[in-house]
Amino acid sequence: MVRITPDVGRNILFLELSGRPTEAEVALVEGQLTEVLARLKPPFDVVSDVRRLESLDALPLPDATRVASLLAKTRVRRVVRVVGKSSAAAMQMERVARVLGHSAHLAFSPDEAVALLSPR
Repeated sequence: MVRITPDVGRNILFLELSGRPTEAEVALVEGQLTEVLARLKPPFDVVSDVRRLESLDALPLPDATRVASLLAKTRVRRVVRVVGKSSAAAMQMERVARVLGHSAHLAFSPDEAVALLSPR
């Protein structure tokens, strides 16, 4: 499953990946992403929650990078990836990030991710 949720007040895009996302799910998110991005003000932050992600094996790499490259074109400020116990899935996400030439801070919960993005 792939879910995107904007937090307009904090100017954060929440992206949640769980299970084994399919090409069809990513296509649906691509359609929604343009609408969601119009609600945020660039540059915005991204919290990518992959705690429940099992694998990206069902998703061809070009499909995975398409959504990420849409984000890259819209001036993303900071990315925090919420990782869980699935180190394999976290590594797959890191490979996608490297293809696009960006990196992410790591957090272990959504609250910790938001705290990393908050001004001190």
